[in-house]
Amino acid sequence: MDHRFSWILMAVATLCASCSNSNGGQQGKALAYRDLKGYFQEELNTISTDRPTFQKTIVMNGQRDSITIATPDSAQLQHLLAPFLDIDLNKPSLRGAYDTILLADQFSGTHSLMYKARNAATVPQEVIMDIDNQQHITNVQMNKHVKNLVYEYQQNLVYQHNKHIRVVTWQKIAFLPARELDVKVFFAHP
Repeated sequence: MDHRFSWILMAVATLCASCSNSNGGQQGKALAYRDLKGYFQEELNTISTDRPTFQKTIVMNGQRDSITIATPDSAQLQHLLAPFLDIDLNKPSLRGAYDTILLADQFSGTHSLMYKARNAATVPQEVIMDIDNQQHITNVQMNKHVKNLVYEYQQNLVYQHNKHIRVVTWQKIAFLPARELDVKVFFAHP
């Protein structure tokens, strides 16, 4: 009986050791791409704290509407940044999916970092970031495109730190007219 107990104890110890190694290895690995999901989560927290006034303009199929939101609540902020928060380039399925291009400005110390998908089926297909000389992201642009026999979808996302957001979405379903939605949000800080 003691012999079986020692085998069970050994198996449990091995299982625990392997679980802790796999989690520790995951956390210790360097990210393959810039952490956009974390960046936009920080931006959401900052905007929630600062509470700027928003000037929101929506153009849907040529019809325009504008609204001013004096004190946006957390649900509005979450909805506003949702297309950006959904992007996680460091998912295991996207490892090695992008070519990285770095364009540096030697005089100012700023640079642009571009991730371009190697495969047309990878979403987003392109991410462009402007980074200042202190390594802070100042501007993010993303392009998504999905196309099959019955459906085509394009989305262009632009986020400029502390200034504005723009999301342009175009979709076409077979046998139906194309639809376009252009949402612009400008931040007004007190």
